[in-house]
Amino acid sequence: MNEFPWLEVAISVVALGSGLAGYFKIIAPFGSRIKKWITTWEGFMDDWSGEEARPGRDRVPGVMERLNDIDGELKRNGGSSIKDSVDRIETNVNEISQTQKGIKDRLEKGDERFQKIENRLDKLEDL
Repeated sequence: MNEFPWLEVAISVVALGSGLAGYFKIIAPFGSRIKKWITTWEGFMDDWSGEEARPGRDRVPGVMERLNDIDGELKRNGGSSIKDSVDRIETNVNEISQTQKGIKDRLEKGDERFQKIENRLDKLEDL
């Protein structure tokens, strides 16, 4: 048996007090930073994994699901993807460009022909 049972209680109280004092001196000042970091991390993980639907909110897909959807839009799928739309636009722009070049050539040839006609008229006037 211990002759001084109160000694163990006193040591425990001192140890607990020292621990609490250490906590308030060292850890407590960083408490708001730690809480902010934890909140940020939880928000990141919610965004990463997504959230299920709940009353008043639609389901939010996670990052990997969203990336998969984006990846699908960048591949041909028979007409409804962004890739298909861009290909159609490119084809249309090329057709318009070819038409525009044809019109330009015809106008330039027309200018040459008009100039020849004008020269002939000038010669006729000189006669």
